[in-house]
Amino acid sequence: MKPVPRIVLALLAAAAVAAPALAQPLAQERGNILAVDWNAMQVKLRDPKGHEQVWKVSPDATVKFTDKTDQFPNPKVQDLRPPMYVHFTYNNDTKVITRFEVVEVGYDPTKGASGTQQLSGVVTNLDANIGHIEVNVGAGPRTFAVDPKDQLRSFKKGDRVTITLEKRGGQDVVTKVTRR
Repeated sequence: MKPVPRIVLALLAAAAVAAPALAQPLAQERGNILAVDWNAMQVKLRDPKGHEQVWKVSPDATVKFTDKTDQFPNPKVQDLRPPMYVHFTYNNDTKVITRFEVVEVGYDPTKGASGTQQLSGVVTNLDANIGHIEVNVGAGPRTFAVDPKDQLRSFKKGDRVTITLEKRGGQDVVTKVTRR
């Protein structure tokens, strides 16, 4: 039998050590989304047994919709909201979610998420760079954060709009702006 060159032994040893270091211990769970905080990259979920837990979410977590896929053509974590039912994959060591699969949206996306409200009024001010809009909704002007802020690019002062509001962390956030 021929002796194995040292370089081959060194490469085999390095591969044996590197493989476990690269492998992530992934685990899967499922549950309903109760709340999201994308500033802190966290999601609160209730599992099928009724247990609630706040999970960290990786900034590059992937999202796939198997329900209402046509309503979410470019899925991202910011699309996730209550009461969606999701399957998710997380790193078992760090407890950070790396992947979501939305199996049940739980509402009609064309009408807004559950817990949303629609108001109509006139734009009195806006700043598309920071994502704020001020709308006179009858009881005087109110200012709201807009997410995503890109949708403000096509609006200007004086436009008559309908805004869809969603509660996030105790504050109203505009998730959709449409012309009336």
